[in-house]
Amino acid sequence: LFLASDWKRAQAATDAPIKITMPGPLTMADTVADEYYGDLKRFSQDIADALNQEVLDLARTGCLHIQIDEPLFARYPERALEYGIENLERAFHNCPSQVTTTVHICCGYPDRIDREDYPKAPLDSYHRLAGPLDESTVKAVSLEDAHRHNDLSLLESFTETTVLLGVVAIARSRVEPVEEIRNRLLSALEHIEASRLMAAPDCGLGILGRELALEKLRHLSEASKSV
Repeated sequence: LFLASDWKRAQAATDAPIKITMPGPLTMADTVADEYYGDLKRFSQDIADALNQEVLDLARTGCLHIQIDEPLFARYPERALEYGIENLERAFHNCPSQVTTTVHICCGYPDRIDREDYPKAPLDSYHRLAGPLDESTVKAVSLEDAHRHNDLSLLESFTETTVLLGVVAIARSRVEPVEEIRNRLLSALEHIEASRLMAAPDCGLGILGRELALEKLRHLSEASKSV
């Protein structure tokens, strides 16, 4: 176990709450060499049990925001529906109620900035996953919307779950104007109540570089406060 130690070091640097993220069972099982199981479902079940140890250790240590990233949910929605969501819940099993449990689902997979032809998941994947995720025990779902807009009626499928909506792209150097971000959030609020909508970047900010990432986050923050 090591994530609780990482969380404590990060949390000591700020009064703001720190979220810890980790890759999910389906994604890990698909990207780790398997010379034993020969069965992706059973392999990902055991990975989920291992991740659950980290989740519970984080919760015991005091971390209140834990996110599991499942980029392969959108790429392979059939696997997600067959056993991926079940194993996601397995990874969060017995997590205390005060912890906000979140899943992030990529739908685009850029390897560098300003490349437009990078691989993208089927456009209907989010729609197929939304209902089952809303019925799951996960409290929040993080979705990408900036790099490829969704039909925002998608948000109506989440009746209980909080949605983190990606409103700044993480693979484009163009900085979205505040008003553009604000308008997208206002459009989203036609389909979900404000108490369950959070503005977010599409995904991780690593390929943007520090200054560009901060500029995009400043615009995101300003837009969110003005809605």
